[in-house]
Amino acid sequence: MERRTFLASLSAAAVASQVPLKAVDGPAAGRITLLHTNDTHSRIEPFGPGNGAISGKGGMARRATLVKQLRSQLDSVLLLDAGDTFQGTPYFNRYKGRLDYQLMRMIGYDATTLGNHDFDNGVGMLIEAIESMEQLKHRNPPFAFLNCNFDCKGAPALGTRLRPYLVREFPGVRVGITGVGVAFAGLVAPKNHEGITWKDPYESLKPVVKRLREIEKVDLVVVLSHLGYDNRDGAYDDLRLPGQVAGIDAVIGGHSHTFLDAPVKVKQALGETLVFQVGFGGVNLGRMDFALARGAVKAASGAAMPVVG
Repeated sequence: MERRTFLASLSAAAVASQVPLKAVDGPAAGRITLLHTNDTHSRIEPFGPGNGAISGKGGMARRATLVKQLRSQLDSVLLLDAGDTFQGTPYFNRYKGRLDYQLMRMIGYDATTLGNHDFDNGVGMLIEAIESMEQLKHRNPPFAFLNCNFDCKGAPALGTRLRPYLVREFPGVRVGITGVGVAFAGLVAPKNHEGITWKDPYESLKPVVKRLREIEKVDLVVVLSHLGYDNRDGAYDDLRLPGQVAGIDAVIGGHSHTFLDAPVKVKQALGETLVFQVGFGGVNLGRMDFALARGAVKAASGAAMPVVG
């Protein structure tokens, strides 16, 4: 694809998923765009031939270009990730996650959560990867690691780096972000999460969302979830989450590698929640736009944007 055609397609995709401007009329109005990934699995380069529909898609450099393009068009943007950054290519075998986090910082991620595969080399190596990103000399600040259902009393070096939530403020909108992770049992060897205890994600989220709403006075609550989209066996998942924890506006999901073209709207006690997940390997960049006025969501939309060259 020629560069001119590529850039034109990006602009068209960006316009197509915007919230109508009339929804943000008024002096107290604000809007925010959430860009997001999940389960990137050390996919630094695009997928090569022989990978079916995802052949030729993805790649960190292409994602950086797309993010930069969107940020140049929009005023208020957050770039978020739902975990499982590690494991899947020789880049992880060689760099143990350090390269992934360093490139994410260079792209300008604001926050991520932890997936089960981020513990594949144990807590010590996870901390080393985080430290390598923190020590990187780059204009973008280190991004936040968010989780509220891991008890890290036995792993204080990680616990000091995990925040229960993050608040970011933009013109007309104050955003609160938190994160939850899947149970370790059957997914992470006990030695690899030593010192960390998993807790019920729904019950862990309730006081955090309450604090974000009542104390932090946020207008929009976002959960980075590494639980899975739809666990039909009744386990914790993204589709059930809004019904169990009221007050969440957006769930950015991971773990199940679910390809959605657009967010799914789920009813909850205080309105509705947009639930979104964009596959795996960085082949898509998710986008959700919210228009707010007087502390309430007035309109929302979203789309999966292919990362292509």
